[in-house]
Amino acid sequence: MKKNEIIIVVVVALAVTALVFLLISIRGQGNKYNWSESYRTDSDEPYGNQVITTLLDGYFPTKEFKIAATNINDYLSAETAEHQVYIFMGDYPYYTDSTFELLKQFAYKGNDVFIAANSIPEIISNDILLQTGLPFASYDTVFYIDEFGDSSYVLNDNFASDPSVLATFNYSKMGMNFLSPSFRTATGFQFAPLNGTKPVYYNWNYFYPEYLKQVSSYTAIGTIYSRNFYNYIQIPYGEGNFYIHLNPIVFTNFFQIEEANINYTSKVLSYVKPGDIIYDDFSKSYNQDSNSNNDAQEEGPLKFILSNISLRYAWYTILAGLMLFLLFRTKRIQQPIAILEPNENKSLEFVQTIGRMYFLKKNHKQLAQQKIKLLLHYINDKYRIPTHQIDDAFYTKVKLKSEIKEEDIRKIFKHYKYIENTNEVTNEDLIELHTLIDYFYKNCK
Repeated sequence: MKKNEIIIVVVVALAVTALVFLLISIRGQGNKYNWSESYRTDSDEPYGNQVITTLLDGYFPTKEFKIAATNINDYLSAETAEHQVYIFMGDYPYYTDSTFELLKQFAYKGNDVFIAANSIPEIISNDILLQTGLPFASYDTVFYIDEFGDSSYVLNDNFASDPSVLATFNYSKMGMNFLSPSFRTATGFQFAPLNGTKPVYYNWNYFYPEYLKQVSSYTAIGTIYSRNFYNYIQIPYGEGNFYIHLNPIVFTNFFQIEEANINYTSKVLSYVKPGDIIYDDFSKSYNQDSNSNNDAQEEGPLKFILSNISLRYAWYTILAGLMLFLLFRTKRIQQPIAILEPNENKSLEFVQTIGRMYFLKKNHKQLAQQKIKLLLHYINDKYRIPTHQIDDAFYTKVKLKSEIKEEDIRKIFKHYKYIENTNEVTNEDLIELHTLIDYFYKNCK
């Protein structure tokens, strides 16, 4: 290593060391908490679930409370004559196919399934929520109220804000309430997430009202922002029930230390029948195979080092020094690397080839079907407009968001319907459809 390179390494190492000690001093005086949503049962951080699990442990005094930290299938498949309550509170439940089947059997036999999650798995949306078997993804069922509101619904008279929940929309604070007169309050239950002392923008979830009409049987229990926005519903399944709540953050430590919020939680859980509680901590992890070894791994030497602020930054300094050494060392001894041509995107060529194949085989109807599928995918992906039903509401939404005249949009689907009902599709019919769709692509906003 040359003398100049040694000097550079020493200077950079001193700068990194000074920066580390500066961060230590700042951290020691500033925010000492982790404000991310962990939903960990053993975490006393603001958005952990230590408080709620403690409360659940004595919620049904004569019943047993179990935390499923290992394979949840073992708990769901256990035969018992006693009524049981399954509870999940987290960002997203990672269910395998076998777990989901056991969960359905669990509810079918008369037990209760309570899921509080920000996102609903597609298998639950299809089999439990929509009950249609159609391939709707979870984002077609669950939406969130953004900072400006959803212009398709919030500004509609039917979806005006509920005075007993929140008079005006505020992205850092949201009100919730119940539909039952015995649980409903005049002022609602207010929730305002923070990061330290600062209000934060938060995505408040609710069920998409139009899609809930497809559910064969459900009961709306809780509302958010508006009487028409449901964030807590009950769906009968066999002899039992599924209870789905879309705002799990309200069950975290930060909110559960307030008496008013504990009152809200108590009312939410009062809908499930008393029974032994199975609290699912296993399905919060995507990598479930290694979940059973988490406890042993968390008690290792690295956890001790990271738990102490001085040792933690000393560890970071060592890693930074090692990276600097590797950076300058490899710069001197690395061998030339051959230049590889970048991968080419062949997707367009593939589509053109398939289209050419249909055209040469004069399968014009199949080609028209492919073109209309691509158009619907484009509308759904760009404008987040559901495309499973082409009706007046669909035309209105596409017109508003694309700024294409409604009559031009209707022409596309009217001509496609003509092609679908025609036995012989001519070249002129296909060209007409292509012209109409191409006009939409070139002029939509």
